[in-house]
Amino acid sequence: MAQSRITRFFGKRSANDDISNSDYSEDDPSENASCSHDRNRPTELDGSGDQLPSLTHPGASSSSKKLKIAQGFSHTWKESRPWLIYVEKEGMYCTLCRKYNKKPFGRTSWNTTPSVRIRLQTVKNHEETAEHKDSVKLELELVHTKNVSEVLTAPQDISTDAMVEAFRCLYFLCKNDIAHTTNFPKLLELEKVLGNDILSKIKKGNNAKYTSETAIQEFLQCLSEVIETDILTEIRKSDSYALMFDETTDVSVIEQMVIHCRFIDPSGNLCVRYLKILDALAKTGVPHGHEADMNELDDTVITLNADTICTKVVNFIESSNLSYETLRGVGTDGAAVMTGKKNGAVKKIVERQQEKQTDEHNPNKLINKALGQHCAAHKLNLAAKQAGSEFSVIQRFKRVLAQLHNFYSRSAVRSSGLKSVQEILKRTLQETGKVNNPSETRWLALGECTLKLRDILTSVVISLERETVERADPTAAGLVNLMTRIEFIATLELLCQVLPTVNRLSAQFQKSQIDFCAVKIALTATTAILNQKAAMDLTQDISVIGQKMESNGIKLKYNSGNLIDDVNHFKEKTQVPFIEKVIENLHVRFQDTDMTAFSAIFSRENYRNGEPEQLCQHVETLCEHFAIPKAKATNEVKDFMFYVTAAGEDQFVTQDDFLQNLTMSPDTSIYSTSFPLLAKLARIYRVLPPHTADCERDFSKLKLIKTDIRNRMGETTLDHLLRIRTEGPPIGEYPFENAVKLWSQKKVRRYKIRLK
Repeated sequence: MAQSRITRFFGKRSANDDISNSDYSEDDPSENASCSHDRNRPTELDGSGDQLPSLTHPGASSSSKKLKIAQGFSHTWKESRPWLIYVEKEGMYCTLCRKYNKKPFGRTSWNTTPSVRIRLQTVKNHEETAEHKDSVKLELELVHTKNVSEVLTAPQDISTDAMVEAFRCLYFLCKNDIAHTTNFPKLLELEKVLGNDILSKIKKGNNAKYTSETAIQEFLQCLSEVIETDILTEIRKSDSYALMFDETTDVSVIEQMVIHCRFIDPSGNLCVRYLKILDALAKTGVPHGHEADMNELDDTVITLNADTICTKVVNFIESSNLSYETLRGVGTDGAAVMTGKKNGAVKKIVERQQEKQTDEHNPNKLINKALGQHCAAHKLNLAAKQAGSEFSVIQRFKRVLAQLHNFYSRSAVRSSGLKSVQEILKRTLQETGKVNNPSETRWLALGECTLKLRDILTSVVISLERETVERADPTAAGLVNLMTRIEFIATLELLCQVLPTVNRLSAQFQKSQIDFCAVKIALTATTAILNQKAAMDLTQDISVIGQKMESNGIKLKYNSGNLIDDVNHFKEKTQVPFIEKVIENLHVRFQDTDMTAFSAIFSRENYRNGEPEQLCQHVETLCEHFAIPKAKATNEVKDFMFYVTAAGEDQFVTQDDFLQNLTMSPDTSIYSTSFPLLAKLARIYRVLPPHTADCERDFSKLKLIKTDIRNRMGETTLDHLLRIRTEGPPIGEYPFENAVKLWSQKKVRRYKIRLK
């Protein structure tokens, strides 16, 4: 009979094989009847890792049997024969014949009893038996494969390169806000079409495809943890860091709290990093198996209070192994639950910070206390908003803007009518666009809305008049009556002059890398600009708008009969008082004694012209707060005055340069080495959070990640995706090998990764 493919596979000759000329011969089963089964012998494993039952004959005694076992078994025989099992001091077995109960020549050898003639030719003769070949065919049919060694041999390893490619595909989806669990297998299919069959490279067997939701989430966790580990390591190395957190409601009506961190890296640069997103609500329930009564229901209420927020933040700090001794500031949006003097979340966090630093054996130990900071952008928005709330003219103007936006945004017919008017009058007016939404929650929205309305005011009034005549719309008639008054036009022009200045300041406050040094400078400049605008004459600007409207058939309404008198009355009653109120609110809201101390210490003019005693008082105030020795710090300040004077005008061009020289690495700056405590105060000053705008930006990203379609996304997955989206480097710079290595070490895996 011709040699079959299966026979050729299992009958491969090795170069090291010792060819024996012995004929095929098996011991008689009656001889083996006296062999005993050693019940204490360890159970053998077949090639696939499955346990085999006892492989020795149950009724024989090894002591009374003279075995014909030669000491010449070579494990190289098993390299091409995964079915071959050798048991020391017993003999050889065939796992396939035993599995399918095949008995060559009707004997039990190779099946329930061992073959004791340990010769290579004996193994080859067994391969040629019809019973063994039948076992091989049955195994091939069972596993639907042409290679039995894939089933019986140990699992093959997965190359790092193949898994890196899979991780890179998942990272691309996460970085671009694409649903990862549903699109990851599809992206691998696309790669296959494009000639890069990643799926076949990582697939092992029929049950290890690594495209299930569980596998994808494990990949995602490792991608996120690599980024998180690097960030936390950098923070732990810094001697000064501050936290910023804020909360919002996502699409599933779940309160989410985002935490950011500011710290100084070893090179002296200010870094801002995303840390974590947490479910802000405390959820306490009735113990399992316990029936609640009405008195116990109070404990199951979901609450958002200072204790809840404090617990969340404190647990994160301690679980992340961050030091309380280097926590210098806590930034919030300024809500009462955050900044309350008696029971605010910030106060409770600082109390916990002091508690963890207290040492009973060292009562004189200096205790570091973090400074609570109210977001500058929020304070600026409140200053302008509260100033406007005291003037009925401005409040009425805001209501008109909101009503005007709703009038057009809720009707496609009206919006189309406005667009048609603008198209007809395109050559004369050159006005295009729509009315923006004057949202109070967006800091820059009102200023942008007023500027846009001034540009399209004439076409809007003409459109409203058309709605009044053709459709007898009472809302349009009322808006026309209000918008054609000189008082409305004057208010519009006033806000167009003031709000862009405030918006410019707000945009500066929202920069991630800004510090309080820049905040103070920007505030001083803005105050000077607003004082100038308070004295500005708006008559010319209002006259230009009025002439444009009247030239297109719009009749304006004057209170006193002429433009000049109305504008002068408006300036006296609204323009000057409103701007003065804005300036007053800015001074009140941005008055901070701790920040004043910092500003005095790190102002170069004070070192040249100031009083040493006054500077030392400011230093002592800050030393008490941040656990810095007073005597050493004050001596450094006194000595530093001489260095600043000797450095001249060119050494410190701006206050920012002044701070930068102090916070630079000691390897590159003599000031950090010579004045370590002053340099530490400079680093603290720079890390204190002047805003929470980074948290607000994360809220926008959160809405792009957790959408209506993905509203069941859990907190952990959302945290991983937001971290990759916010802090993940470009796809060409991410260390995917580290993520693959982390994934391979998460647990014992059947298929190993061939790490480089």
